[in-house]
Amino acid sequence: MERISIRYLAIVLILILNLSSCTEDVVTPILTGTISGVSINKTTNAPVENVEINTIPATNEVYTNDLGEFIIENIPIGEYTVYAKAFGFENENIKINVTNNEVTDVTLKLNIANRIASIPINPIPQNNAIDQALTLNLIWSISDQGEQENLKYQILLYEDDDNQIFQQVDDYTDTTLTVEDLNYNSNYFWQVNVISSTGNITKGDIWSFSTVAFPDNRFLFTSNREGDYNIYSSDLEGGKLTQITENNDFELKPLYSNNRDLIAYSSNAEVDYHIYLMNKDGSNPKKVTNIPIAGFHNQGIAFCWSPDNGKLLYSHYEKLYTINRNGTGLNQIATAPNGKHFRSSDWTSVNDKIVVETIGSTIYESEIYLMNSDGSDTIRLVDDLPGIIQNPSFSIDGKEVLYTQDISGYESANGRQLNAHIFKINIETKEISDLSNNKPNGTNDLQARFSPDGASIIFMNTSNDGSGLKSIWKMDTNGTNRTLLFEDAEMPNWQ
Repeated sequence: MERISIRYLAIVLILILNLSSCTEDVVTPILTGTISGVSINKTTNAPVENVEINTIPATNEVYTNDLGEFIIENIPIGEYTVYAKAFGFENENIKINVTNNEVTDVTLKLNIANRIASIPINPIPQNNAIDQALTLNLIWSISDQGEQENLKYQILLYEDDDNQIFQQVDDYTDTTLTVEDLNYNSNYFWQVNVISSTGNITKGDIWSFSTVAFPDNRFLFTSNREGDYNIYSSDLEGGKLTQITENNDFELKPLYSNNRDLIAYSSNAEVDYHIYLMNKDGSNPKKVTNIPIAGFHNQGIAFCWSPDNGKLLYSHYEKLYTINRNGTGLNQIATAPNGKHFRSSDWTSVNDKIVVETIGSTIYESEIYLMNSDGSDTIRLVDDLPGIIQNPSFSIDGKEVLYTQDISGYESANGRQLNAHIFKINIETKEISDLSNNKPNGTNDLQARFSPDGASIIFMNTSNDGSGLKSIWKMDTNGTNRTLLFEDAEMPNWQ
């Protein structure tokens, strides 16, 4: 009996153990809820869209829609802080409790960020200022200087009434802005907008100023100081320079009209050199010629104004043409001697005469001729002498002609000159004067012209090895008192 009881107890224990092993583990369920909310302007109760919504502890980052609404679903129950951040508003937060299977409603009332009391004031230049430089500082201050360290500025600059922005600067932290490359004789409008650290913008008044008129400069020349040959002017001997053209082409031999309102020049903008006219400030350039300046050793230098500024005289190979300044009325007035081409020229109102250089296939074959403006009564003024002869130009009274000649007797394939002098010939007596006796050794005097009053001669001097800078000088009509005017300059014109 005892043995049966023990066996019975063993069976019971085994059954209990088996039942225990078949029982599943207990899993605690995850309880979640939902946050549903709206963001509104506290002052107007209007919805605020694009508000960044975050929670602590972190859940999902969401943004409000155009009705100011947002929703965060399936987040564990518990206590949360909901944060709202929006441009132009102060940050806002609220504590909530998320319960199981419930929607917790939240209303976030956003305060507009404190507006900046200070506005831009005290503009320099003052509003409606005139005669301002082409490079100047725009300066302003604000009414509350204590705000300044936390502010940024947007500066807008417009030219005239054009809606296009001339210059815009964003996120600027100083109250002085240097503006450059303004245009002459132009009106500008500028505005400073103040931006707070919270993104609020206070728009400033619109101020205006005008720049100085284009200077009535009397000197013109060409220079390759910027890598391309462009045209410059200056108001004084050796004074401030004004760049007139800013092209990647070569602009050569600028010549004022008599009243300095127009400049004739040559340009290879269309590969071949043509004559162009522009205003003295470089505006409104217009091509005059359809047949280009061309010929032996003729790189855009063979043209001049008529005395009345109504026409231009220029050469195309063996032909000498006049053309009206508007590009009409092309007229051939002369043909060069056999085997020669016309080159540089000048035209005087005294007896309406033209002086012109001819040149052969080699640059040393050069002569100077005098003729009437219609090409008649041609006489040879300077014979074909050893060395290069070039650049004839009349005196103010039309009685004398300047030209240059290399007197070294040296000739080479590349046309190098070793000792070019300026000469003056009296048309009536044929008396010749050498004006370069005071010239430095190893240099050439070239491109000589009389000053507008006839009391001086302007010319270019350069090293005869081609390596030195070209510079423009003046001297008395007898060759004395040589004075440097402009460095890195050539093809001078003084009107």
